[in-house]
Amino acid sequence: MSHELEKLILRLETRVRQLIMQEENLRKEQERLQKQLNEKDDEILNLQIQNEELKQQYRHLKMAKYIDMADDDVKDMRSRIRTMVHDIDRCISMLKVTQ
Repeated sequence: MSHELEKLILRLETRVRQLIMQEENLRKEQERLQKQLNEKDDEILNLQIQNEELKQQYRHLKMAKYIDMADDDVKDMRSRIRTMVHDIDRCISMLKVTQ
């Protein structure tokens, strides 16, 4: 073989080794990125679940507030009715006294 051919083969071998190393590095990088992507997907899923749970809690709190408000309205209405009944009784008493 000629000297030029040997140099060319050596350069080719060197380049092939470099490409193999580069391919290995890229494969490792791809695996790392894929792992990172899977972790992010899991994190997104967990956050979506947490978001749904928080929405459900918010709906429950809102409903509890409405129920509490309704209870306050009932208490207020009962108080007003008691006051009206008391006033009516007083008026009836006053009418009986004047007859």
